[in-house]
Amino acid sequence: MSACTLEEESIEGEPLVEESSAFETLDDTLAPGESSAQTHEGETCTWDSHCPDDAPACVSGLCYDGSDGDPCDYNQDCAPGNRCADGVCLDGGEGDACNYDSHCNATAPYCADGACSPGDAGDACLFNSDCSPGAPSCVNNECSAGGSGSGCVNDLDCSPSAPYCASGTCSPGAEGDSCAGDADCSPGAPYCAFGQCSEGAVGDACNGDADCGVDAPLCSGGLCSAGAAGDSCNYDSDCSADAPYCAVDECSAGNAGDSCDVVNDCSPDAPLCVGDEGAETCSAGALGDACGYDGDCSGDAPLCSQGACSEGDLGDACDYDSDCSADAPLCSLGACSAGNEGDACDFDTDCSAAAPYCSDLTDQCTTGEAGAPCSLNADCANACHPALQQCI
Repeated sequence: MSACTLEEESIEGEPLVEESSAFETLDDTLAPGESSAQTHEGETCTWDSHCPDDAPACVSGLCYDGSDGDPCDYNQDCAPGNRCADGVCLDGGEGDACNYDSHCNATAPYCADGACSPGDAGDACLFNSDCSPGAPSCVNNECSAGGSGSGCVNDLDCSPSAPYCASGTCSPGAEGDSCAGDADCSPGAPYCAFGQCSEGAVGDACNGDADCGVDAPLCSGGLCSAGAAGDSCNYDSDCSADAPYCAVDECSAGNAGDSCDVVNDCSPDAPLCVGDEGAETCSAGALGDACGYDGDCSGDAPLCSQGACSEGDLGDACDYDSDCSADAPLCSLGACSAGNEGDACDFDTDCSAAAPYCSDLTDQCTTGEAGAPCSLNADCANACHPALQQCI
């Protein structure tokens, strides 16, 4: 057969392969290692080699670029940096499934309870290692920064700004902050009183002396007190050593002139409580001190005469003989007298047995014997010579 004859037969006969069917059976005709430039992401494929560079993974018959959320069978089906987990490509962002921190990216670097997390305050956690440096403690399954008000189990869960774990909450432990004990309070307010941190200063609430500071160490009537003179009190124990007596509801030194209700309100230097009811004061009962009766006076001035303590000695003021001492036992003309010859008198009773007559002529005590001055017979033991005005 000539060349011309063969050419004519090929032109006049049926073509060996139809042009329209050249790519209809691509999956059947292309082998592994072969590629087609006509496929793109989302189009059909059998092998990875069927997919272009920008969507190189063939998964379930479709081409994918392996970005976050794309389906996958193996890690190699996912873009660089992503991994295949439960049939889905993951970039390790927040909420992505994980088994290790290495499965998570820089935006959510902690694998916490099977999910990638930033580890910020409030994020879920099982351990401290699930949390970021900004919220380093896992408390009640949440990352915590340990700031004031953050949840806690112990002080280690709290930050330096609120270092005390008080009743499950981080606290600065400052004045007025909630507390369950002194350990929940800062050095600036170291006492836990009535559930609040306190300085224990004058006027601060207290349950006992242990709630009060060195400057106000006594708990008096539910308030810290220095126990100084004039401070409120209920008992002597509410008062300081400088004002150890609780008198009329105030601490007192118990000195002369200080208010009192009873002698126990007064110091040894002024041991007597004297004066009208409601206005009593401590007194030493010394000479000249105010008194109401002899019991208000000391042994050195034991007699209360005309409202003042007196020795009752010769010449001391008196109203009655009882205001006078044994050395001057007679109250004569408002003054204590021995009633001796020559002493002033108003009545014979103002005179002693040694000079028993009070001369009406001289108003002095006399013996009434011959020669004694007189104006009445009663001034004499026998009789009075009226012309001589002498006893005879």
